[in-house]
Amino acid sequence: MPEKGPAPGRAGTDVAGEPATDVAAASELLGFLRDLAAARRRPVGDLAAYEQVHWLAELPGDVYVETDAGPGDVLFSVPVIPLAPPAVLEEFDGWLGLRHWYRTLRDVAGRSAAQGDEVLLATGLLTWQPAAGPAVRDHLLATPVRIAVDERTERIDVVLAGDTSLRDRELLGGVPGFRPGRTAWMRDAVRSGQGFGLHASVGDVLHEWAAIAFPGGVAFHEDWAPDPAGTSVVDASPESELGAAPLPRLGPAPALVVRRPGRANVADYCAGLIDRLAAPGATVPGGLARFLSPGTRTPLLHVQECTPRTVPGLLTGLLVRGQRVLVATSDTEAAAELRAALPAEIAALTATATGSAAPAPAPASGRPGSGAEVAAALLSRAAAHDAESHGRQVAGLAEREEAARREVAGLRERLDRAGTQEPAEDVAEVEEREPPSAEPPGDGPPGSDAASDAASVRWLPPRPGLPDDPPVSAPEAADLVRLLAEETPERKLRTTQRDVDPGSLPSGGYVRTLIEAETAAAERAERAETELSRRLRDCDLTLLARLDGCASTVNAALRDLGLDGHPGGWKLSDLAARAFADALARRRPLVWARVAEMTSQAEWAGRALEGISGRHVGLPPGDLHFRKLAGAAQDLRDYLSDGGSLKRGPLRSTAQRQAEPLLSAVTVDGESPTTPELLDVVFADLMVRMVCQELQHVWEAAGVSFPADVPLADRVARFARAHARLARIREALPALDETIELLDRSGLGVPLTHPLQWHGYVVGLESVLLALGVARAAADLNALRDSIVAQGDDPPELPAAIAAIDARDPAGYGRCLDALADARRERDDQYRCEALLDRIRAVHPDLAYLLVATDGDEVWPGRMERWDEAWAWARAEGRRAADRRTPDHRSGAGAGAGAGAAPAAALLRAGLAEAETRLRDIGTELSAARAWGACLARLTPGGASPHDAVPAWIVPLWRIPDVLPPRPGSFDVVIVDGEHGAGAEALFVLWLAPRVILAGAPGPELPAPGGTAPAPLPGPLRDVATATSTLFETLLTRFVAPPPAGSPVREPEPEPVVSEPMPPVVPEPLRAPAQAPPQPQAPPPAAPPAPPARPSAPHVFAVSRGRSIVAYKRPELVELVGRIAAKEPDLTDEQIIGLARRMLGCPESEELLVGARLRYAVDAFREGHSE
Repeated sequence: MPEKGPAPGRAGTDVAGEPATDVAAASELLGFLRDLAAARRRPVGDLAAYEQVHWLAELPGDVYVETDAGPGDVLFSVPVIPLAPPAVLEEFDGWLGLRHWYRTLRDVAGRSAAQGDEVLLATGLLTWQPAAGPAVRDHLLATPVRIAVDERTERIDVVLAGDTSLRDRELLGGVPGFRPGRTAWMRDAVRSGQGFGLHASVGDVLHEWAAIAFPGGVAFHEDWAPDPAGTSVVDASPESELGAAPLPRLGPAPALVVRRPGRANVADYCAGLIDRLAAPGATVPGGLARFLSPGTRTPLLHVQECTPRTVPGLLTGLLVRGQRVLVATSDTEAAAELRAALPAEIAALTATATGSAAPAPAPASGRPGSGAEVAAALLSRAAAHDAESHGRQVAGLAEREEAARREVAGLRERLDRAGTQEPAEDVAEVEEREPPSAEPPGDGPPGSDAASDAASVRWLPPRPGLPDDPPVSAPEAADLVRLLAEETPERKLRTTQRDVDPGSLPSGGYVRTLIEAETAAAERAERAETELSRRLRDCDLTLLARLDGCASTVNAALRDLGLDGHPGGWKLSDLAARAFADALARRRPLVWARVAEMTSQAEWAGRALEGISGRHVGLPPGDLHFRKLAGAAQDLRDYLSDGGSLKRGPLRSTAQRQAEPLLSAVTVDGESPTTPELLDVVFADLMVRMVCQELQHVWEAAGVSFPADVPLADRVARFARAHARLARIREALPALDETIELLDRSGLGVPLTHPLQWHGYVVGLESVLLALGVARAAADLNALRDSIVAQGDDPPELPAAIAAIDARDPAGYGRCLDALADARRERDDQYRCEALLDRIRAVHPDLAYLLVATDGDEVWPGRMERWDEAWAWARAEGRRAADRRTPDHRSGAGAGAGAGAAPAAALLRAGLAEAETRLRDIGTELSAARAWGACLARLTPGGASPHDAVPAWIVPLWRIPDVLPPRPGSFDVVIVDGEHGAGAEALFVLWLAPRVILAGAPGPELPAPGGTAPAPLPGPLRDVATATSTLFETLLTRFVAPPPAGSPVREPEPEPVVSEPMPPVVPEPLRAPAQAPPQPQAPPPAAPPAPPARPSAPHVFAVSRGRSIVAYKRPELVELVGRIAAKEPDLTDEQIIGLARRMLGCPESEELLVGARLRYAVDAFREGHSE
């Protein structure tokens, strides 16, 4: 796997030597992606641009619509309609309407499943022709639906399958007169459930939107029938900012809308990510950080040659390793096919996107598909989980897999031998068919090949009555020879010692941490000891705990205010420092209390100023009586609101006369405040200024002064910040008072009247707590030592581990753990050695004695290569010896002499196929069990959301913004299954995961977007992410750049197995069975002799150990596999893969990908070799 990027929420240096990532650079990149996605998206605003639109007002009367349907409920159903029309004429129209809707919904269901079309329940039809720009005729509210066809009754159900969204910004963004800020709160309300489906709240949402979206209002109606295109109401009122433009019309007009999935959501998604980065303290997620500042290790893997098993294999392997995975597919059909290709146990850990584009999971499969269903199933399964049973299951499956793997290896080895040797026949049966000769079978003149062949199998002592098959297989016999050669007196004693699992003991890292913590605590306590700490050391633990709690509260407040450290570094002008010093010295408590009481006034001033933002109030110079002016403005506003009007001369009202100074000298945006709205602005501005005067007075009483000649907004902001800092200090005052009271009550006589005294007290208290930490660390180590139970039959390494803890020797303890692991392996080896020897002794005691008496001889490994032939010879020889003792044996044995057995190779191939099937089934079951264990380890019980509970999601690329929340690093890996026309705008997936796997070949360059292309990115990203570059091209260019032209690439010398050209291997012709005469077989045409290996030969490539697997092409890997198979023809596929893996020496992080590519190369080599 690629190297992990920076952790979520951290944009610093993740790997040594890699620079930190700037938030501004990430925002700039996301802005480019947002603008690029906006330029690519199809224009919206006209229903005619959609694939299909079906108005619910046209539904037949026989169809009942459930307006209160909630998420997952059926909105309405249409039963299967007979093809024959009714006999009664009056029923014909209803039959025709139902038949039309049934065919229409059936067609929509097919398109949604096959093409990935989105189906939406759209409500709130907005019809408007702006004065400038295209007409708008589209719905404001959209709820995803799913068209489900019941397999038994063929009834069609329209199911609400997602959350409702408000699309006003998408439809009206940039249109003059529309103010998206006014409706922002409504979008939040819709996301929380308001306006869902066809609930009654839909009308409320549309009413509210019509009232605030446009200054001139919107004409609203309650009809379900749609307005025809071009319908509008002319609004020529003077107050309208739209002038004489047509007034927008809005009505429910619900409809089912079928549309192709677009990329508008990607633009909004990127805009939301930019807003997140703009928040205080925001940092860049790991994936984006790596893209902006690539390090020495790439977070990218590219699997160019893919088979249908590649992505399922990658997904399964990642889940087994405990990774959270997001798979981005081309559409919902591809997502459903990928999930169907997974084993049932792995598919149960994956979720797919729900909504209109997601077909319902097949009922027969029994696999829930939506995130909520999968999460509920996982939590239910976790509640009934038995950890002990699961552990036994995994261990048992691992043993079964290893046994099956050995069985497959043995069968393949026997099959390879059967392909080049005479078909295996029973030696005794051959003896029965042919008259005995003067020499045993296989004997010949001394020095002949036959004599040498016989000598290689005649070492096994003959014995009558031996079974057909040896008690141990050839691999087991070879293992026994090795175990006997390695046997030592110490290993023999292992079976009398207790089995101690080093995994059940404290880990070496944990013990090292405790020892280092004890040492560090002792050193810090010694350095920090003061006179005050020695006095505090005599206090009881309860008092120290309370003092520590109070000090933590006060220090946390000081740290939040930037006042941590020595008080000598504090700014004297800092109001928080002054407030803290006064609190310690008990100075001016009433003044500070008055300042704190004015906090609500400062907050009100901020809110009031925000309410009149964008307005400029002009006041005359000089000292003004703000309260009097505010009262006059309030009275005049009430007078005008009650129906009064401004007049001239003696007819002026009292309120107007009192407000004459205000009307003549005060302006709002350059105009005289002659309307209630403008007077409200003047009143708010004057009141804010009055509050600022009061705040100035109380702060000056506390010794803090603020400038009065700054803009009003700046002045209010200064007061707000000052009150926030003061509030943080006052939150810590109870803890400070409690500290002083506890110290006075204890009689320690510690004065706390100055920040310097407080700092000295905190340092002394920390020294005492450090000394307590030393005692706790020692107690933890002693408890850790006591937790290791010693018994009389322990291996000697266990007492040594206990002694290492007492000696505080972490390195020695680690060596003891390694020795315990070796001891356990020796114990298993000894048990296996004795078990194999007992199996042989039960059948052939002489052979067992021979193995023990001559263990370690150099001849044994060579003998094991023909173990099965030697056993067959010994059995036949023993049988022949028995026949000599019973001369009448042959008289009744000729009945079956002519019956031929099935060819050995065919039997072996059938057995190998069955064994490989068992191995795959067991491997799948084991992977599923391990993946479930990894999922369970990170599963949070209770109210975990589906996004947290489900470890793997399979979602179409362009639906990710609608399905998954933008949480940084919510996945460990994202797999992009095919490029499917994705451009650089798809880089938003780097927000979700720090690592990426690209599956498939890169596509051609994309055409220029239809909209306005964004400006190129600056710096090194200018030629990487462009408006026409594909996603694969962008990532490969950024992370897998080719070496500069002309710079030689130095590679280590290749290993002989892969660097030398191999001579052509001519397979030996198979010998026909004994019943048929041998047929001559023409040898294959001789290949020309291979020339000597030269570095410049074009057909010879060099293996550079340590290179990434993505640097090798498929033909090179197939050539490597072919060379290994030619030089070592007896190797199985797994052995070839293992040898090739060791030769390549690829990084450990690519282990999963190396195995997949090498297995693909072996399959390709076998197919080409068979042809």
